[in-house]
Amino acid sequence: MISDFQWALAGIAVLIIVLVIVYNRWQEAKYKKHAEHAFSSDHRDVLLHDSGDRVEPQLGKLPSMRAADNDLMGFDSPTVDEPIMPRSALDARQPGINAEIDTVALLLADEPILPDQFWPTMEQSKHVSKRIIWEGLVDGLWQPIDAQNADDREGFRELRAGLQLAARSGAVDSNTLHAFNEMMIAFAQGIGAVSQREDVDQATRRAQMVDTFCADTDIEIAINVIGKNGATFATTKVRGLAESNGLTALDSGEYEMRDEFGHTVFTLRNMSAEEPPGIRQAGAYLTGLTFALDVPRAAKPANAFERMMTLALRFADALQGDVVDDNRKPLTAKGRKVIADTISAIAGEMQAKGVAPGSSAALRLYS
Repeated sequence: MISDFQWALAGIAVLIIVLVIVYNRWQEAKYKKHAEHAFSSDHRDVLLHDSGDRVEPQLGKLPSMRAADNDLMGFDSPTVDEPIMPRSALDARQPGINAEIDTVALLLADEPILPDQFWPTMEQSKHVSKRIIWEGLVDGLWQPIDAQNADDREGFRELRAGLQLAARSGAVDSNTLHAFNEMMIAFAQGIGAVSQREDVDQATRRAQMVDTFCADTDIEIAINVIGKNGATFATTKVRGLAESNGLTALDSGEYEMRDEFGHTVFTLRNMSAEEPPGIRQAGAYLTGLTFALDVPRAAKPANAFERMMTLALRFADALQGDVVDDNRKPLTAKGRKVIADTISAIAGEMQAKGVAPGSSAALRLYS
């Protein structure tokens, strides 16, 4: 005979099952609302209409995933927020999609998009541009997808690809933007997903703006060490100084100071414009040395400059030389302040636009 206690347990079990069903229905409704909001547009989408001319939709406000990306550079750009991916043991400057320097295409699917579905398009994208990054949403966080981890995934219900709009070589061209959008449209159609892309004309305008910003803030600070009264430096001694002070030799013969993540802080090269920049392959003697700081690519460039200046003074002392500017005039305290102020101004401008010096976005943009 069933006791009152057993009836009570059975009643609780039934209640739990009902609550689970209600919760799942609520989650489904929430997801549908989320998708409708993400892809709301006044334009017709080829994925939703079988006939008529294709009209590219404007990329509207997508689901908020990282507030830090909002209005990063002040450009007339779409808002595509992305979460900060915890990287306690990884370099925080690992490349990732950035809404301000990338045009972003987003795909949503009812069922997980499996590796054998998205991998062919990822391979195809390499022929469209070498500057395309892919990410998948995992537990609310956008994570990179590459050859190393693609096959380990069980699939993604949300995928996105970002095509970089500009770099030191210039702005991306409209043909590449068209090819990117067409590729993402075909990909979405092929797997029955819904996609959202940025209008090509808008992306083209943003590419020009990003390119201008890149050019305006792209500076190198160079300080030189020359011998007193025209004296030269023995190449072997310079090499010894470089290696004993933690500089790493490059294949080009130049040296570089690296941070803990292996990124370049500053470089050391042959000062003579008439000779190759390498030091290790130089002749027996050098007429001068140049320490160079790539400001937008250096994390904390003001600190990097002070570190570079300290090392230049150490070299000058060891080689019995002088630290001078590009006009071979002694670099005074006033001159150092002018350089420091210039670096601060550039860093401030980059920070204000959301592309911090040395950040993932900066390393991509100034490449």
